[in-house]
Amino acid sequence: MSPLPYLPSEIVADLVLSALRLEARICDISAVCRFWHSIVVRNIAEVLILRENGNMVIVLRRAMRHHKLDVALDLVSRPGSSEESEDALVLVAHNGHTDLTRCLMQASLHVSHADCLDGEALVAAAGSGHIEVVHMLLDAPQRAAHADCSDGNALVAAAIGGYIGVARMLLDALPHAARADCQEGQALVQAAAQGHTEVVRMLMHAPQHAARADCQDGAALIHAASGGHTEVVRHLLDAPQHAAYANCQDFEDGLALTEAASGGHTEIVRHLLDAPQHAARADCRGFALIEAAGGGHKEVVRQLLDAPLHTAPNDYEYDMALTRAGSGGHTEVVRQLLDAPQHAAKADCQGSSALFEAAHGGHIEVVRMLLHDPQHAANAGFAPIQAAGGGHTEAVRMLLYAPHHAAPADWEYGFALDKAEHGGHTEVVRLLQEFQD
Repeated sequence: MSPLPYLPSEIVADLVLSALRLEARICDISAVCRFWHSIVVRNIAEVLILRENGNMVIVLRRAMRHHKLDVALDLVSRPGSSEESEDALVLVAHNGHTDLTRCLMQASLHVSHADCLDGEALVAAAGSGHIEVVHMLLDAPQRAAHADCSDGNALVAAAIGGYIGVARMLLDALPHAARADCQEGQALVQAAAQGHTEVVRMLMHAPQHAARADCQDGAALIHAASGGHTEVVRHLLDAPQHAAYANCQDFEDGLALTEAASGGHTEIVRHLLDAPQHAARADCRGFALIEAAGGGHKEVVRQLLDAPLHTAPNDYEYDMALTRAGSGGHTEVVRQLLDAPQHAAKADCQGSSALFEAAHGGHIEVVRMLLHDPQHAANAGFAPIQAAGGGHTEAVRMLLYAPHHAAPADWEYGFALDKAEHGGHTEVVRLLQEFQD
């Protein structure tokens, strides 16, 4: 037996008293049971309506949550205001209840037209992928919903969910078919962002008002690159007309390339760098390299380091990439940046900031690599303080006894000791005391 929906205590009390009064009148226990069942299960909506000040939508939502569709059908057959009926239609359309949708649109007691609230019911059904409800709303005998209502919001909602059947129905719903390029291509942008390849292809190849791959200055490409949706990226770059530019939204920033590099999406990076026209630039202010290094994406870092440069290299970009890689403890990436055949990063760049970040995180291998770089060994400086605060004993030892540029005798010893003592790092405390002695 399915659980009964929650009822406030005062409602339960009223039901019990009603049952007792009935029993006292007819002295028939079986009749009392039937009465109780009828009130609780069949007519719960009526009881709740009285307790909810007649708000049909609240009661309808509760009935559907407890799978009492018979109660819901009974409810929508009762009189209700126009506003309530319209809100109820949106609710049942969103939940895909065809019988309730049909009842609300046909009941003479309601004014629930399919196109009410500027097609909000259609948008709700399309966004949830309920194709039967969408068909019912579009084919309503009176005041049918328009597929292009709200400037194509229903199509955008279907595109977000990847519901290709619903999207196709909206594009084919004459005479008010949705436009594939509605809202400056917002449906395409959303489908691309979610990686819905088939929806993207359908929108770009619509027979009329097809969406442009370069709409919104390449927003679809940027979102697809960020999400790692390789097939979508390829379709957008290879579009026969109005193809997206790989270097869209400011060729110097290379936003699509930066997004792909940040996520470590190797294939997409390759597509963007190798685009036959308007290819992305690997030296796009260094943002792509910095993001790839920070994420530890060594294959993307290799791609970017091997790509031809369009401008003179900016040491800051390589140094920042090294710092981000050191902070994340990405040993292989640090080695790539230090050993690059051209424009290699320097281990002591930016005041040895990469070493400080690595020491703070306790990344022993990175610390060792930066301290032992043959040409530009990092200066330990105050890095032991960073390591001591985190309780990284081996990192502290390595910094104190580095072969080159070890921590100076007059460094902030007391500060590091305080950090270690405050953190309860007894091994570090002992090591610092030995060093001072």
